[in-house]
Amino acid sequence: MTPAPEELPSSPAQEALWWIQHRAERKDLYNLTWRLRVTRLDPVALAAAWQLVVDRHEALRTGFTRRGDAVVQLIHATGEATLQEVGWHEPPADRTPEALLDDVAAQFHAAPFDLESVPLARLALVTAGPVEELLVTVHHSILDGWALQLVMDDLRVAYTAVLEHGPRPDAAQVFPEAAVPYREFGRQDPAGPKAASDRAFWTGRLRGVKAAALVPDGPERPGTRSSGAALRHRLSDDAQKAVAAIAQRVGSTAFAAQLAAVRTVLARGGASGRTALGVVVANRMSLDDQRRVGYCANTVLLADAVTDDEGFDDVVGRTRDGLWESLPYQHVGFSEVFADLSAEDRTALGSTPPVLITHHGGIGSGLSLGHEPVQLLPSPSTSARCQLLVGIFEEGEHTVLEIEYDTDQLRESTVRAFLHDIESVLLASASPGGLVRDLQVSSRAASGVPALPQTAPVPGRAPSSAEPAADVLAHWQRVLGTAVGMEDDFFDVGGHSLQVLELVALVEANTGRQLDVAEWLDDPTPQRMAELLAPAAADDASGSGPALVRDSGPVTMQDGAPGGPHLHLVHGAGVGRIPYRALVDALPADWRVTVSEDDGAGTTTVEEMAERYLDPLLSGGRLPDLLGGWSMGGLLAHAMAAGLKRRGHRSPPLLLLDSPTPGAFTDADRGDLDAFARNVLRAADAAVPPPDRMRLDRRAERGIGVLAALLRAGGGEAPAEALQARYTLHARHVAAMSRYRDAAVADVPGLLVAADLTDEDVARWQRLFTAEPATVRLPTDHYALLRGEAVRRVADLVAGLLPATVR
Repeated sequence: MTPAPEELPSSPAQEALWWIQHRAERKDLYNLTWRLRVTRLDPVALAAAWQLVVDRHEALRTGFTRRGDAVVQLIHATGEATLQEVGWHEPPADRTPEALLDDVAAQFHAAPFDLESVPLARLALVTAGPVEELLVTVHHSILDGWALQLVMDDLRVAYTAVLEHGPRPDAAQVFPEAAVPYREFGRQDPAGPKAASDRAFWTGRLRGVKAAALVPDGPERPGTRSSGAALRHRLSDDAQKAVAAIAQRVGSTAFAAQLAAVRTVLARGGASGRTALGVVVANRMSLDDQRRVGYCANTVLLADAVTDDEGFDDVVGRTRDGLWESLPYQHVGFSEVFADLSAEDRTALGSTPPVLITHHGGIGSGLSLGHEPVQLLPSPSTSARCQLLVGIFEEGEHTVLEIEYDTDQLRESTVRAFLHDIESVLLASASPGGLVRDLQVSSRAASGVPALPQTAPVPGRAPSSAEPAADVLAHWQRVLGTAVGMEDDFFDVGGHSLQVLELVALVEANTGRQLDVAEWLDDPTPQRMAELLAPAAADDASGSGPALVRDSGPVTMQDGAPGGPHLHLVHGAGVGRIPYRALVDALPADWRVTVSEDDGAGTTTVEEMAERYLDPLLSGGRLPDLLGGWSMGGLLAHAMAAGLKRRGHRSPPLLLLDSPTPGAFTDADRGDLDAFARNVLRAADAAVPPPDRMRLDRRAERGIGVLAALLRAGGGEAPAEALQARYTLHARHVAAMSRYRDAAVADVPGLLVAADLTDEDVARWQRLFTAEPATVRLPTDHYALLRGEAVRRVADLVAGLLPATVR
């Protein structure tokens, strides 16, 4: 029996990150990803090595939960580590391996963590043709950049040991030196006199201070799906020489000169008076701290006033002194300091500093795995923690500035101009005696927290009292990427089933109301959506009015003409009516088409589902003229024919569209997450094809996150919660098919359309009819069968091959 996790108080920084995570729209806000270019790693050895590292460090086995008003750490005795694998033998023709890996890295990074589920770290090995990358993503609540470097060092050691000694080496021999535990880091009495005096150091220096920030450009173009971007800039050789000269002249570190340059650019740009910049510090004061794997970093605010009449060297000197003076107090959490400030000071500084600067030094350099060098690539982050986060890296002889910036506030051109200004200030100050007034910059800055005008609905904002039609159209445009009208059909303008999930999630997040999706799908237009989101309709759906009850009867997709043919279809595995839309459009207008959907009643066998779907058909007084379905739907239709015979009715002719035969699923493993993911990616018809190699985490909540990332990399989108619900339904359907073995022989005509079915599958179906069904094989695959030219061919076959029985 697995022991219950040990509960410990969280540090103030961890607690602050927990609250930010749960209140933020972007749940990847505090994800930290190292994107590493590697050379053909052994995935089995890498997975075993990763488990050794997770077993070694309690931080990697730590989750978080809320206990009343407090957030506590949950330290687990064990944690299951998984290496997820995704690989393409060749990338799509329209992109290079590097471009494909760019997309995948950004989306893998963006997959959020459930902060209660350990480890709050994941590894993914991604290949595209000859190029291979290892993506290491952790949540900042358990590791900072320093600690991630330590973890990667341990992974290198463990990987080498597994390669040399097999998948289960003695952990004590792999790591002869015990890990330094994180749990005791920074413990002190928050109400004690030393803690109070330490906080007073900061409140005294921040009294009357305002934040410094760039003047926002305003929101980017409508339809952007990210709120952040990152770019890298290598300082020129001359700028690096200037930094060295300034630091030597003033007696400071290079970082003090670089920080002073940032402050001076903002001051010359308009951030006047005493202003503050956020500086992320390592906060590791002892040798044990430097070996400790956990979140030790802290943010401090350093304030100063830059004046035109002084020299740049004076600014560097005060920056140097400010860093040294703050050293004994760098352990005080920013959230604690912020809580002690006056309301006026909190407003002027903001709960998150708009501009943050951190000196990474050599972190991320000199990495290797399996005796092969590993290259750290630019961050794939698409979220911004603040307006500007300036990371300074030392890569060999070069200094690199990596800027993470808020794309809702700043354009890329503005950030590049800011970087150019930093270079210019450094170059102009290489020689002594330069005055601040002589330093020319193009950046526009101001004192105080920047305010961003809202020009478009933002997911996660407070619900409005009404959702104007214009806002509904904006949601549609964001999902579809094209202008639409109020009467446009979602599917006619290019929408597909997974985009339904995205659109519904976006609308519900922005309105605070639940959309009756089944009702909307009967008329999938912006106009109908606006009507269903109107306060009266939404109140009825949400429970403040009469309860919304939907019966289990079939839904009508096309009314047809009085007396016209009636085709009844049954849902496929994990899906409803949506895959049939193109088929309905391709059939003659006088055909009536209805569909049985899974109403979530909990039936667990094919026979139970077949019986449940028969009841409303029989209660209608007249059976349809043709019964069938695609995928699992055909199997259910065949079982429904047997049910009709048991009840004394003759079944209509059967239409089987690439349906699996009874017994084709030998066990429920066919419903695993990898198979589901491939099916979803094929059905989405995304720009990126399903990977040739894919192994996802067996824990559905983690594997689903990777699936959502792969969809986004291919230009699609589906909320993880909706994919999880679909996977649950898919798994139940596949489990039902796995148990279905003994099917009765159908004594009715049939039409079997094969795509992915093997010749053996076709022969099995033919034996399950008294008279061999008409069989047609189309040159397409299972999912394309209901799209494009293939579905038009299917419609012709349905209408033309069975005219006598259908008419």
